[in-house]
Amino acid sequence: MAEDFSGEIEPVSPDLKKYRLAGFGFLALNVLYILIALWKMPPVDPMMKKTVYSGLLAFIAIALILTPFILRGKKLLVQILAGIYGIRSALSIYSLVEGGAFPGVPFLLPCLILTFYLLGRAAWDWP
Repeated sequence: MAEDFSGEIEPVSPDLKKYRLAGFGFLALNVLYILIALWKMPPVDPMMKKTVYSGLLAFIAIALILTPFILRGKKLLVQILAGIYGIRSALSIYSLVEGGAFPGVPFLLPCLILTFYLLGRAAWDWP
């Protein structure tokens, strides 16, 4: 039985290593993002708690769903996610400069920029 599986195992290509790093980084940085957001979130109305926490739970669920696809090296998905995270980073920087930012933005911005870099590194072969 071990002989059947030995033929299917292939060495990881250098490109797939970038995708694996991007996938694990994507998951870890999104979990860290949620933890920081919960830490810096101002008090919310009890009626809104269900909405806020269900949104955060949905964010984690989406990250968990997308991570295996990133790990498999789905280039188009990684490029789309890198674009989304690049736009999110730019808008966060703009809101910081403008002065109307959520109190947690200075703490959340490094997570966005690192996620953008890891995804961009896999998608476009950055160094």
